[in-house]
Amino acid sequence: MWPWFVTILPLAWGVRRLLKPADSIHPTTGAIRVPFWDRLNLVKSAKITSEIPKTSKFLYWLAWVFFVLAAMRPIWWGEPIANQQSSHNIMLALDVSGSMEEQDFDLNRHPATRLQILKAVSDDFIQSRSGDNLGIVIFGSEAYTYAPLSPDIQTLRELLSEVGIGIAGTQTAIGDALALAVQGVVSVPTDSQIVILMSDGMSNAGRVSVEEAMKLATSQGIKVYTVGIGSDAQMIQDFFGLVQINPSQNLDEKTLQEIAQKTGGRYFRAKSTQELADIYATINKLEPVEREAEFIRPRKDLFFIPLLIAMVLLALAKGRQK
Repeated sequence: MWPWFVTILPLAWGVRRLLKPADSIHPTTGAIRVPFWDRLNLVKSAKITSEIPKTSKFLYWLAWVFFVLAAMRPIWWGEPIANQQSSHNIMLALDVSGSMEEQDFDLNRHPATRLQILKAVSDDFIQSRSGDNLGIVIFGSEAYTYAPLSPDIQTLRELLSEVGIGIAGTQTAIGDALALAVQGVVSVPTDSQIVILMSDGMSNAGRVSVEEAMKLATSQGIKVYTVGIGSDAQMIQDFFGLVQINPSQNLDEKTLQEIAQKTGGRYFRAKSTQELADIYATINKLEPVEREAEFIRPRKDLFFIPLLIAMVLLALAKGRQK
C-alpha cells in the first residue's frame, strides 16, 4: 500500500484555484482561435454556458477522492496461515510380485498376505510424514512410478489401498525399481532424498542391474533403506502332517544389505507385522520430520474497487450535465 499518495488529494483543488479559466484569458475571441470565427458569431444568440451543476461538481470531486484512494493501492490481509515446508523426499519402492501373496503374516490375529501387511503398515508411515513429499514405485517383472512425489498424503493413501498382487508381473526387478525410485526422488529439489525399498525375493527380472542402480543412487547422493520381508518359519500341512518350512528362502538379503551399505542407509529384516511397524518407526527416528514453523498471510489487492467507484461517479456526473 502507498499511503503517501494521499498527499496528492489537494492537487485538483490547487489546479482549480490557481489556473484561470480559458474565457478570462481571451475574453474577446474565446478559448479557441479559428479562421471561421465570424461564422461562429452567427450563433451568438444561442446562450452558451460552461457552468457545471453543483451536483456534478460534487460527483467530480468525489470521483477524484476515489481515484486517489485507488492510487494508494489498498490491500486486504488475511489471517496468518501455517506454511508447511517439505523436509524430505521419500520414494517407497514396493514389491508386488507373486511371492507377496504368501500368507506368513497376521493382521488382527488373522492370516494375511505380505502385501496386505505392507500396505497397512506403509499407510501408517505415510500418515506420519505430513509435510514431506512422498511417492510410490511398484515393481514385479517391471517397475512403474505408481505415484510421483507429492505432499498430498490423502491421495497417496487412496492409491496405496488399490495396489494388488501381480499388477506389475510375477517376478522381481529390483534394479529397475531402485533406478526408477532414484529418478523420482531427485525430481523435486530438497536437502534430504530417501528411498525405502521393500522386497521378499531376489532380482530375477528387469533391464537395469542392481549394480547399475546402486551406482546411480550413490552418484546422486540418495540414501536407501532396504527391508527384507517374510517370516523364516511357517507350519504347513502336507501328506505327512504338519511340516515347518522357510517361506523366505528366496529372499536375497545379501543384495539388500549391499544396497543399504553402499548408499549410506540401513538394512532391516521384517519377519512379522510388529517388526515391520518397528522398522518404519526406526526410519522415522533416523529421518525426523524437522521443519521450522513458517506462516504466510494471504493478501489481495483492492485498488479496483475504488477505481470502479470513481468511474461510476464520473459517468453519473457527465450524465447530470446533459
